[in-house]
Amino acid sequence: MGYSVKTYYRKEDLPPMEEINFFHSPSSFDWYDNSPAYTPLMLVAFEDGVPVAAMFAVIMRINRFFRGKLFKRCFISQQPAFFGKELAQIEIFDALIAHLVKEVRNRVFLIRYENLGNAIFGYKGFRENSFYSVKWINIRNSLQRRRKIWDQLSKTRKNQVNKALKKGIEMEEFTSEEKLPEIYKLIRDTNNKKISRRFPPYQYFENFFCHYISKGKGKMLLSRYQGKIIGGTLLGFEKKETVYCLYYWGKSKRHKLLYPTIFTIYQAMQISEDRGFHYFDFMDVGFLNQNAGRPRFLLQFGGKQRATRRWYRLNWGLLNFFANRIYD
Repeated sequence: MGYSVKTYYRKEDLPPMEEINFFHSPSSFDWYDNSPAYTPLMLVAFEDGVPVAAMFAVIMRINRFFRGKLFKRCFISQQPAFFGKELAQIEIFDALIAHLVKEVRNRVFLIRYENLGNAIFGYKGFRENSFYSVKWINIRNSLQRRRKIWDQLSKTRKNQVNKALKKGIEMEEFTSEEKLPEIYKLIRDTNNKKISRRFPPYQYFENFFCHYISKGKGKMLLSRYQGKIIGGTLLGFEKKETVYCLYYWGKSKRHKLLYPTIFTIYQAMQISEDRGFHYFDFMDVGFLNQNAGRPRFLLQFGGKQRATRRWYRLNWGLLNFFANRIYD
């Protein structure tokens, strides 16, 4: 069965479709709109003229001065949105990924597909389009267990959260757009050495506040100590099912004994549980079998790890050939 695929660069041009996936919905255009660093696009698969799937991608410019292909990357996160339960998802995905490669191969140096949550999903389509993979792990906490979030924490985490509470750290919900520039600067300055890829521009956070937080599709939570903000997290909501942890941060060096990052993550998970969500998803967190760093840190909150993959394609034939030989 054949599927046709069409690319859209504006939300207004999209055909009517249901918003069923946080990362692949028409609202995603609002998130990345009016930012010189991003070019959003959506690929829609049709069967007999009816949309059956949608895949949202972002072309990101990694250098503010240079605009050539070498300085651009294309990122996609999560499995596409499928508008039906009985669809041939693998065939549709093969058509989407093949069309994506044709669309951006002369515009970006690298294509990266992440957070698939399944090590074998799309394997055929990626291989046929010369992608190579790196083994990663996904960490997700279930909020439906009989054991509450507090009972899932390791003993060390419980002690750290209790110490933070005794010292008076409080959690608050950010609701003031006027103070967003101040919060953005605080997050950027705190994370400037911790984020491996370019930190998102201010417009990214402003759009998220205007189109997600203000409409109940996301939240920004802040940890405050003696009037000062020492940590926070940015959360995205997929209906009443999943909370995605998009960013978390804390002033762990300056306030080491207050455990701001640990307190912030725990409180975000507790709030999500209290509001009836089913999962708290940290998404891809590190290399498979990595027993230190971020994976080890997050697993102490009681989540389960699952093997997944990150898929890459270098749009420079010789480099991509050797990358496929090295990684696979």
